[in-house]
Amino acid sequence: MVIRAALAALVLLAATTAGAETPERRLEILAFPHADSVVAGEMVPVTVRGIYDRKVTLEEMTIRPGDSFDWVQLAKDDWHEERIDGRLRLVVERRLALFPKHSGSSRFGPAEHRLTFVGAGGKAETITSHPLDLSVAPMPDDPPFHSPHGWRFAASELRVTDELSTDPARLKDGETVTRRVTVTAVGALPAMLPPRPVVSENWLIAFAAPVERSLELTPDGPVARVIWSWQFRPETGEPGVLPAVPIPYFNTVTRKVEAAEIPALPIGYASFAASQSAGIAITPASLWGGLAAGVAGLGAGTALLVAGHRPTAAALGRLARRRSPFRRWQIWRAARAGDLLALRRATEEEALDRPAARAALERAIYGPPPQPFDARAFLRTLRRKA
Repeated sequence: MVIRAALAALVLLAATTAGAETPERRLEILAFPHADSVVAGEMVPVTVRGIYDRKVTLEEMTIRPGDSFDWVQLAKDDWHEERIDGRLRLVVERRLALFPKHSGSSRFGPAEHRLTFVGAGGKAETITSHPLDLSVAPMPDDPPFHSPHGWRFAASELRVTDELSTDPARLKDGETVTRRVTVTAVGALPAMLPPRPVVSENWLIAFAAPVERSLELTPDGPVARVIWSWQFRPETGEPGVLPAVPIPYFNTVTRKVEAAEIPALPIGYASFAASQSAGIAITPASLWGGLAAGVAGLGAGTALLVAGHRPTAAALGRLARRRSPFRRWQIWRAARAGDLLALRRATEEEALDRPAARAALERAIYGPPPQPFDARAFLRTLRRKA
């Protein structure tokens, strides 16, 4: 009975010490924050470090899942030997980047390392670390963050590059410009970067390509990239400007809220600028022609009133649009560029009572190729009927 009791005590002692740390075998989670006060979303460098007194044949390290952090492993585990307290030890280090999801007290881990040591007869042993507890401050809401709905993230560096396929302020008639904006954030994950800015202007046709996100792992932490691409084409002749877009972020080096910026972008056709100095829309003859057309339109409206006919607002609007110098410049530009769809849009009202001319234009657009179309003859027809 005494022998059985002693054996039972040994089994119980072994059960209570299995997986416990010893000076020869231990596992720990070490944090190296860049500041005394870590904010939500800021990268925290962490090393999981194991120290062992014997060589290992098999091993597997796992980290207990939790919802307090996003994290990523930066490199493969580093196995090496170190002399510790005068003795040669086997050391393994796993480098991680942690990102606390919210403010308050946050816990990461613990880590567990299941190992089979040389000479252990194939028996595995599990070493467990203590968890890592961090106190996390809230993300600042200083300007240019817009509380409470502004997109917020932290990075040690933020870079914006803006690439253009051509000069957007001097496009050829009907030409499209491609804009490619790359946002690079050091010390962040791709999902943390903001969504693509919305481009919506009534003077611009915009097509957005799918968003591209990527992650590069470096010894100093992750580098996140997002690429936004658009194709822009002016809808009207007048040039316009897309406003600058600020991208605010918390700089983990300066500990301040800062902003990078997508620069403003002027977009327009070169022919519009040329017409301002030498084109038909701005020459003295065209100005007098536009003025005469306006006077004629006013006279026509007055004649209707004198005759006892009160024109409707819609009729006056159509008359003003038809006599507008800018409208005539749009028609001329579309015909000069050979852009038949734009020509059809610009002459939609003028061609209502010109079925033959309109039919010829639509055959050229929608008919089977080849469909020759004489834009000059089309314009002459409009002028004769105007």
